[in-house]
Amino acid sequence: MQKNSKYPFADMNIVVTGAGGGIGQDLVRAMSSLGATIWACDLKKSSMVSLKNLTNVKICELDVRVESSWMKLLKEFSSSKNRILNGLVQSAGVLKPGYIANIDTKDIDYHIDINVKGLILGSTLASRIMKQQKSGHIVNIASLAGLAPIPGIALYSTSKFAVRGFSLALAQEMKEFDVSVTVVCPDAVKTSMLDNQVGYEETALTFSGTQLEPRDVTSAIIESFGNKKLEIILPFHRGVLGKIGNSFPGLSSFLIKKLKEKGMRKQMEFQKAKD
Repeated sequence: MQKNSKYPFADMNIVVTGAGGGIGQDLVRAMSSLGATIWACDLKKSSMVSLKNLTNVKICELDVRVESSWMKLLKEFSSSKNRILNGLVQSAGVLKPGYIANIDTKDIDYHIDINVKGLILGSTLASRIMKQQKSGHIVNIASLAGLAPIPGIALYSTSKFAVRGFSLALAQEMKEFDVSVTVVCPDAVKTSMLDNQVGYEETALTFSGTQLEPRDVTSAIIESFGNKKLEIILPFHRGVLGKIGNSFPGLSSFLIKKLKEKGMRKQMEFQKAKD
């Protein structure tokens, strides 16, 4: 991606979580190519080896679940030459398939600690800095599973409902300080998270719609720094379907049955293409 004056990325500092792969790593590559200095964060530096030689990319270890880990990152950031925190993009997330009656109870903490607590910690600490600056942009990645409850991945769906609700509320709180918040709700994305759902009957609904490429989400996030949209749904028509289903729970049971049948067929096709 070439530098484009449409988006003010030159000389910007942006923290990206979940940079070890998928959307996060694609975003680091794209934004750094546009001139931004990226603080690429993940649990282990070893997952970000492929980013080491990129210009304007700083590799940082971060456990999003731990406040002291965030504080260490932000202390390092504040000691850098340019102390303006222009953006925080939170793409770190996990998903383990399973019907609730069958899950390990440890999976509850796993989803909530990383997908929700970690994101809220990051948003809280970043918002304090941005409030003082009176500028900045926080982008939180939720999911279409945060628009309509998805059986089979109920823990993930719950966590993404929380991300969406929190982000929409935070946006209203930060508006008076000229800080923007965007929540992104994509359909399934072709990352390792989607690969890990292959072969599970519980995740059939995940495959019922559009399988996006990471660059589709990256492009939308990059555009959000220019248009300051509050919510981005990818693709839009699936989001409308999800919101309708969520508004009318009785109708959603009918939709889910049809979509699950479609998803099981598409899951098998996806698996064959991988083999």
